[in-house]
Amino acid sequence: MTIGKYVVLAAVALALPGAVMAQDAEAKFWLKGAPNNIQGCIAADPQFTREHTFTLKSGQAEVSMPGNIHVKLKLVRPNVYTGDFDLGRLNLDMVVDLAATPKTLTVTEKNLGCKWSAIKQ
Repeated sequence: MTIGKYVVLAAVALALPGAVMAQDAEAKFWLKGAPNNIQGCIAADPQFTREHTFTLKSGQAEVSMPGNIHVKLKLVRPNVYTGDFDLGRLNLDMVVDLAATPKTLTVTEKNLGCKWSAIKQ
């Protein structure tokens, strides 16, 4: 086998995981607040304790939330997506882990330490 064929085979092998990750996907989650959330975060529960939909389409990931809120996410490692957003005075970090079994969605407030989490329905 020539060096050129090895290069082509290596390129195909490297491209396969990306092709697998780029498949379109959808997952629905219902978040629940952590029992130790402080009052300021509990006030946000009505926003979070409704259905959230993760969508991966053409390599673009986002979570759609009640109130027509869409949070764009970026791939941080295979099948794990993250994004930051503000909701009122809350500074939030969202993580969707499709590699976990079962799949998870976690929202953490960066300043107050509050947390909401869910597993895929």
